[in-house]
Amino acid sequence: MKKIFLKIVIGVVLVCILFVCFLYTNNEIGVTSSKLETDIRSSQKIKDDWTVDGSVSSTMAAYISYPQDLSDHSFSVYVNRPGLSFGYFFRGGGKLSGVQGIAEYTVEGYNERAFISMNQQQVTQLEIDDGNTIQVLDIDSNKPFAIVLPINAGTITFYDVNGNTVEYWNNSL
Repeated sequence: MKKIFLKIVIGVVLVCILFVCFLYTNNEIGVTSSKLETDIRSSQKIKDDWTVDGSVSSTMAAYISYPQDLSDHSFSVYVNRPGLSFGYFFRGGGKLSGVQGIAEYTVEGYNERAFISMNQQQVTQLEIDDGNTIQVLDIDSNKPFAIVLPINAGTITFYDVNGNTVEYWNNSL
């Protein structure tokens, strides 16, 4: 009786392990943060000589990919779903067509937002004013950027190399 019970338990455990392995290999339980760049390169067919740069938080990841001459680009936004999720899932991406500046992407049900830009305006600084303190983040004015910030971080202001404010436009994914 004990041998039959032990065989049943071992069989159930093996089936569970195989099921989890199947889900993992098919990205049904998400892509780990360490494998996001690999996923972006394979799913969006990003060339090896392109730069992939971005920002990852606990619930959202945003990336922008571009060649050295900045002649083309592609962006990607991932979310980490609540519940049975061990990683990030692709939510949206493509080109920043028609965006002359910074695109802000929000996803319904998530408390973060992604700011993505080819940085044609030469943004050098991001200022976050939460009403009590002002946090300043430096941005390389010669490179595109993708930054993830909490929705309730405060007032967000971007500045170019001349100290002028740069607008951003909200888009939902």
